[in-house]
Amino acid sequence: MDVLETALSRFRFSKTLYCAHCTNRAPWGVSLAETRAVQFHAVRSGRAWIRVQGEQPVALEAGDFVLVPHGTAHDVADERDTPAVPVGEQLAAQQPATPWVLGFGGSGGAVTEMICAAFACAADCNDPLLSFLPKVIHLRGAETASLEPILSLAEREMRAPGQATDAVLARLAEIVVVEAVRSYVKTLSPGQCGWLGALHDPQISRVLLAIHEAPARRWTLAGLAALASMSRTSLATRFRQLVGTSVHAYIARLRMLAAASLLEDPKRPKLARVAAEVGYGSEAAFSRAFLREMGYAPTKLRPRVTGKDPAERSA
Repeated sequence: MDVLETALSRFRFSKTLYCAHCTNRAPWGVSLAETRAVQFHAVRSGRAWIRVQGEQPVALEAGDFVLVPHGTAHDVADERDTPAVPVGEQLAAQQPATPWVLGFGGSGGAVTEMICAAFACAADCNDPLLSFLPKVIHLRGAETASLEPILSLAEREMRAPGQATDAVLARLAEIVVVEAVRSYVKTLSPGQCGWLGALHDPQISRVLLAIHEAPARRWTLAGLAALASMSRTSLATRFRQLVGTSVHAYIARLRMLAAASLLEDPKRPKLARVAAEVGYGSEAAFSRAFLREMGYAPTKLRPRVTGKDPAERSA
């Protein structure tokens, strides 16, 4: 099993925030606030623009797919400069009969059909894979052929919902996102920076796989360098160049993400057990490291509620 497969195997959604087939008529613009969720937009017909905070606007054509893995605030509109209105305000004015089929904009302009969705991940969306993804992944229509049958099935479910539609869409969305990441990796050149681009480097990929398989192990730079048949200096330099962070910072992040997942488990072990499982000898040391890395104390995380569908709607 390679490092990408190891990371993707842990990927799960825990809640549907929204998922809808939208038929929009120009002029239209929808503003989506920042959220701790994975969001994506698939253009089924027509054209659109996406404006992600901190990024350049991107024109979208039929067949294009955009993944916003960190829930960054963004607008989707018919044109580059069309004003966007918060989605909540538009839905409040519409009062749609179903959350699965929506429409925005005017009545006589050009039509754009899209599937728009947002799903929360376990442990506040801090999945080991998602943490290292870029802010935006844009796949052109020529790169989304493998997504089409999954999106078609999701569209059919939204148009004719049945029992457990939430769960069906959440599971389909997991497959869509995993396949989108796999398709994106294929577009990366061997020297391209970033966690996914580093997979093309045999030596760094070997190090990443070892770390992901046993993040709690007491790794040393010397030990990992030996594993990769590199010097410590060469490993440290190339790892930072490709992954964007130091080896030890990467290990610390991965440990805390694993800990967050354990803390959110309905059968949550005691804090001391969690600390031990991610490589810490005491609760105090683990709590300090968790707070430093995640920005909040481990006691702030609560187990997922049992007895309810894992894709339970938040609205």
